[in-house]
Amino acid sequence: MDSPPTSDPQSLPGGRHGLPRAYEVRSQRERLLEAIVRVSAAKGYEATTVTDVIEYAGVSRGAFDEMFSGKEECFLEAYEAVFDVLIAHVAAGFESAAEQTWPEQIAAGLRALVELLSTEADIARMAMVEVTAAGDAARERYRAALARFTPFLEQGRTYSGQGDDLPADTARFAVGGATSMIFDEVRAGRGPELKRILPDLVFAVLMPYLGPEAAEDEMRRVTREG
Repeated sequence: MDSPPTSDPQSLPGGRHGLPRAYEVRSQRERLLEAIVRVSAAKGYEATTVTDVIEYAGVSRGAFDEMFSGKEECFLEAYEAVFDVLIAHVAAGFESAAEQTWPEQIAAGLRALVELLSTEADIARMAMVEVTAAGDAARERYRAALARFTPFLEQGRTYSGQGDDLPADTARFAVGGATSMIFDEVRAGRGPELKRILPDLVFAVLMPYLGPEAAEDEMRRVTREG
């Protein structure tokens, strides 16, 4: 983790730098949100304190208290922002393969996800592991966040040709299987190696829709592509 900034937390009083007050508040808020991502990834959510966060961000305790009721609220807002980024990357990957088959779109979306998580270890740790230690509200946000992946899978019902026979929760099961694999890798400290399990993730997501043989074919294709 980077060293905490050495600047005085009080160094941005209103008007001192000629910046609008709204800009200063937004800047401080963004720094605090980044700080709780970085610090909770490094120390764990339970061990992270507000003092850790404000020291990393270079923001005063008074400014923190004006914006957040405590560590949990700051963490939850940061989590929402992080997951917005994750969904945007998956969507971009999925759409980049719009001219290809649905399984290839799924593979492209998963590739975009693991590429981001493997290069942003703090985001991966915070979003996939530490959220589970941050209390009931955080776990509820986690479940809601995972549900945001399911729209990418809905085309699978039509593509598979057996949509009417698939359980209503097929998408949720597929997402849960893939994210549990990511969780295990990140928790074990193998986040930077997530691209290694991309073929397995593709299999986990596609298998409920295509069956094991067709899903394995897609897994092999992704392995060949590297």
